[in-house]
Amino acid sequence: MNTSSDSGRVALVTGGTDGIGKSIALALLHSGARVAVTGRRVEKGRELLDAAAAGDRLIFVESDALADGEPERVAAHVRDTLGRVEILVNNVGGGTGEYGRIDTIDPGAFRRGFDLNVMTAVTMTGAVLPQMIDGGWGRILMVASVEGKLPTLPGIGPYVTAKHALIGLAKSVAFDCGELGITCNTLCPGYVEIPTRVRTQSSSAGKANTGRYSNPQQNYQDLTRTGRHATLDEVAHAALSLLGEHSGAITGTTLNVDGGSSPY
Repeated sequence: MNTSSDSGRVALVTGGTDGIGKSIALALLHSGARVAVTGRRVEKGRELLDAAAAGDRLIFVESDALADGEPERVAAHVRDTLGRVEILVNNVGGGTGEYGRIDTIDPGAFRRGFDLNVMTAVTMTGAVLPQMIDGGWGRILMVASVEGKLPTLPGIGPYVTAKHALIGLAKSVAFDCGELGITCNTLCPGYVEIPTRVRTQSSSAGKANTGRYSNPQQNYQDLTRTGRHATLDEVAHAALSLLGEHSGAITGTTLNVDGGSSPY
């Protein structure tokens, strides 16, 4: 999977012990980067380190992205351990498990969704950016969702709203940092073949909807032009295309990995 020429670069992937984050972290590792992965579950971090067997080219940093001061601590630790951070993948995020129309759902769900999906990216990007500026080079990737461009299910307003905001954040960072040699883009996966995610997300969303939306996984597959969900490897390849040495002219854009389900 050496498609991005990241040899020797230092990458930080938040929420990288499972699913999409793990896939991107391993792809970066295989492309030659030194990689730091954050996560809350120590056992998952140990499993990743053992499976990758990459020695000191891969480290795990236990971290709660919502805790005060964590982004600064993580950024400093990675710099001191691997070197200046040059690639940042903001993968922390997800749903809060709260579903309903805007007139029935707790308004606080929107704030919680924003904190989880947007503020974690705001604070981590802010903590890492000075290192990129010092080096005159950087690649930042926000992992959003096609739900941030076109909702496919009712009742998931907090998630949809937060992912739209994350795309806006990436465009703002790209606009501010383009002359500094730093790019910022957004990856928008659709449903991805992740057994744990498909099981939990489909189950929760299915309980919140009935009738035509009672099987979210199948509903989404029906929207694709490929007739299937993307794989983790396909998502990782897409991410690498935005993180490499030769992607300097790509900034402020969004890349869908959704089998053609989104028309724009």
